[in-house]
Amino acid sequence: MSDTVSEVEGYLGSIDEGRAKVLRPYFERAREIVDGAAEGRSYGMPALIYRGKALISLQATKAGYSAYPFSGVAVSIVAAAHPELETTTGSVHFTSRHPLPLDVFDELVRARRDQIDANIATP
Repeated sequence: MSDTVSEVEGYLGSIDEGRAKVLRPYFERAREIVDGAAEGRSYGMPALIYRGKALISLQATKAGYSAYPFSGVAVSIVAAAHPELETTTGSVHFTSRHPLPLDVFDELVRARRDQIDANIATP
């Protein structure tokens, strides 16, 4: 990681400005929700890290955007409550025309945070 550019900002600076403008608020929101989230990388993606575990990454894709909570469990929890979402086992997909609502994103981040907390708390 560079001393002057964070992992997330480095990634956002490497993609089209319009696409970065879509993703930036999600990263900012995750930082607000999870106190102590730091930047890093997981599976080669810039991510927010919480308690040493990958919390969330967001990526611009060919078809739009994807949120990766590094947990099929977190995705399945949110997908069950919001069946209209386009998901895979480990990601939630959205577009500029159909953005991921912040309250749904919050649920995804909280589900992953809670999973990390539960795994850390277990001996």
